[in-house]
Amino acid sequence: MFGGAFGAFQTADCHFFNIDHPTYLRIAAIARIRNRHDKIGKALRRGHHYLRETSFHNSPFSIPGQGELVAWSQVLFDTEVLMVLNTNGLENRRAEVTVDTYTHPQDSSMTFLYKSDWSNADLRNPRQNQTVAVQHHDDGRATVEIDLPPSGMAILA
Repeated sequence: MFGGAFGAFQTADCHFFNIDHPTYLRIAAIARIRNRHDKIGKALRRGHHYLRETSFHNSPFSIPGQGELVAWSQVLFDTEVLMVLNTNGLENRRAEVTVDTYTHPQDSSMTFLYKSDWSNADLRNPRQNQTVAVQHHDDGRATVEIDLPPSGMAILA
């Protein structure tokens, strides 16, 4: 099934996955990000895990509730990788998501490395220019505003 040296009925070194299937493309895109040899890949593999507070419909920042955007970061030294998931399976969700203030100075931005609603072509060759501005608040909090489709996911760095 996975294309290893073993394989019954002369199937050694063959895999049985449809590499053009949307699910395969999404898993492959996420795996490519995790397996990178740069700071982003290292942060994903070895970074400290932080659940992020969000503000949904201008509510106070808190740990997200059911059906809202949930976000977490992997932070390693000066690199933060943010993962955001829409836990609502029926409706789009938008929220402000807290990010690390020290990693993202004033006038900085984060780049989308993955979005679950990208086309198959974008999943094969991710866009390099889709960014979101980091906002700094008077209370010292830094945030990004994320909008995701139902059950959508995004990875930013």
